[in-house]
Amino acid sequence: MIVGLILIGTVLGGTAGASALMLGYSIWIALLIYAAIGAVSVLGLAVCIAMRPDPRESAEQSKPYALAGPQGS
Repeated sequence: MIVGLILIGTVLGGTAGASALMLGYSIWIALLIYAAIGAVSVLGLAVCIAMRPDPRESAEQSKPYALAGPQGS
């Protein structure tokens, strides 16, 4: 899973860095943007994954219950 986060961060950072170069910024500013966007996106996605609820816990809490009484009584 961490490999996917790193790949997403690399693509987002690379896109932002390339955009900065195309807009006329220096190579150092583009490198700074690439590193910052990549790191922030990896950390942000990691926090989102860490904070999501565990599906096993929600499955245990939902127990079947009858909406109506037994038929025929």
